[in-house]
Amino acid sequence: MSITVAEEGNRRRGDMSEDEIRQCVLDIKSWFERRTNVGLADGADRADFQRLAKAADEADPPESLHILLSVVNGSIWFLDKEAMDIEKIIETVTYLGSKRSWKGEYLPFCGDESSLLLIDTSNGKVYEWDSDDGLGDCIASSFSSYLENYRNSLLNGHMEYLGGVGVVESMSGSHSRK
Repeated sequence: MSITVAEEGNRRRGDMSEDEIRQCVLDIKSWFERRTNVGLADGADRADFQRLAKAADEADPPESLHILLSVVNGSIWFLDKEAMDIEKIIETVTYLGSKRSWKGEYLPFCGDESSLLLIDTSNGKVYEWDSDDGLGDCIASSFSSYLENYRNSLLNGHMEYLGGVGVVESMSGSHSRK
C-alpha cells in the first residue's frame, strides 16, 4: 500500500482566530515557564491598556498584542530582545516620539530604544527598527503570524533560553534550564 503525504500540509488561509492567538501565547508562556527559574509577570489589566491607548494615540494595537500583554506583560524574550511590558512600551513610544525616524503608527513590543521590533499599525506588519537607520526589514506580515512562527520555533526543540541573553538556537538540540 502506498502512502502519499501532502507537501503543503494544512496551510492556514487568513489570520489566526482569537482563540488560536491565545493558545499560541499560552504555548510561548509555558515554554518560558519550563525553561527559566524566573517568575513571569502577570498579564496587564484594563487600566494598563487605557494608559497605553492614551500614550500611543495614533497606534491602535492589534488584538494579538492585546492578548499577549493580557497573558504575560513582559518578562519573556523574542530571541535576543526582551519583551516590553506596557510601561516600557509607553516609555519607549514617548522617548522615540521626537525622533525623525519614528512614526506615530509604530508600536514596539521588544528590545530597547536603540534596537527593537515593532508593529506598524498602519499596515499590521512587524519590522526591525534601530536608532541609526530607522525602519528596517519587514519580518512578518502580521503580529499574530510573528507569534505563531516564534511559537513554532520554540516548540520544535532547537531553541534554548540563556539568562540575560535571550533565546538562542541550540547547537545540541538540548533544552537548557540556565
